[in-house]
Amino acid sequence: MPAPVRTRIAPPLLDWSEYHRGEFARGVVSARHQLARLPLFDDAALAAMLDRHDRASLDVCTMGRDPAERSSWRDVPVCRHLPGHHLIEAVRQTRLWVHARHALDTDSELKPVFNAMLEQLRHLNPGWSPLRAYGGVVIASPGAQVFLHSDISETMMYQVRGQQEVFVYPPRDPWVSDRALEGVLLGEASEDLPYDPSWDSEAAHITLERGGFAAWPLHAPHRIRYGNELSVTLVLEVVTQESLVRNGVLHANGLLRRAGLNPKSAGTGGIGAAVKLAISRAAKTATALRQRKSAPEASDISLARAVEQV
Repeated sequence: MPAPVRTRIAPPLLDWSEYHRGEFARGVVSARHQLARLPLFDDAALAAMLDRHDRASLDVCTMGRDPAERSSWRDVPVCRHLPGHHLIEAVRQTRLWVHARHALDTDSELKPVFNAMLEQLRHLNPGWSPLRAYGGVVIASPGAQVFLHSDISETMMYQVRGQQEVFVYPPRDPWVSDRALEGVLLGEASEDLPYDPSWDSEAAHITLERGGFAAWPLHAPHRIRYGNELSVTLVLEVVTQESLVRNGVLHANGLLRRAGLNPKSAGTGGIGAAVKLAISRAAKTATALRQRKSAPEASDISLARAVEQV
């Protein structure tokens, strides 16, 4: 039996420069890519991908038109099990947002694209080395939107069909607070955030058309408004050492706060951050053990108090 042929994908990004290298993962960057040329994202190919995809990893949602009306976002479970071509037609005719989570990193046809994306980003940005990476495909209706939210992972987008406008806000108060991020990391809150239209004057406004790429800093709040035709976006999510530490410190601060303490800093350097990372990891381990009912719950409040003022 002949060995399987490894599909080769040309390097996706076309115009990466020293400016992009300096801003990548630190600021808002946009560039061009050539993934839209691939015959993998027309209606027939997308329908086939959806038919192959694990429907437990498929989100289908609808929403209203007001960017401040977060309560209008809701699941549409009846669409989750439609045949792929019917779901594509439903997206075209209604107001749906479909996310095939992990499609890029698990689908046999799309995984070469995922590998090419990661390989090139590593090559173009020396020192950038994700610990984990995932990739999904978002298919959105004309006029759909995604409300303001802050992702816990580092996120970047490759637009392959249609258009979307992305509004990216600074990753700090008043757009997003450490307290809000703590709630997300503790599983007590969603990633959604309240929206004030006056904030748009401080936003980076990116229009992503076919062949457009965008990335922004960890935790930067953003919202999306789709154009007048069906949109297809490849979404890459990564965990780096930097994001792991930042999220670990915030997670530990949330734990300390709920233990009645008052951590003063979310800094990621020094002994205080190292101790908080240990607290976060210990808490996650304890949670996993409790879920398996193989170990009693334990806490170390003396250790927590030692870093209360850090």
